[in-house]
Amino acid sequence: MKQVILTCSVLLALACNQNSKPAETQDAPMPEVPATTETAVSDKLPDPVCQMPYDTAYKEWTVYEKDTIHFCSVTCKEVFLKNPGKYMAKLKK
Repeated sequence: MKQVILTCSVLLALACNQNSKPAETQDAPMPEVPATTETAVSDKLPDPVCQMPYDTAYKEWTVYEKDTIHFCSVTCKEVFLKNPGKYMAKLKK
């Protein structure tokens, strides 16, 4: 009985090993992936608090002295609103 169980175990292991081999594929060219996924826009002001470049994904913003200022996070926006003059001075340098 032990021999039958051992034989079945070995056969099962061999069968599983054969099924787990990766399928052979033809040499298809890989799709081109952009080198970077950054969406920084050069003509927009960076986040005035953390200095991160403007990104089109930014959802937070405010208007200060006719300038629309975009923020990377709610936290940066809140920090800016506590002392906007300090951070705008950094941007204008």
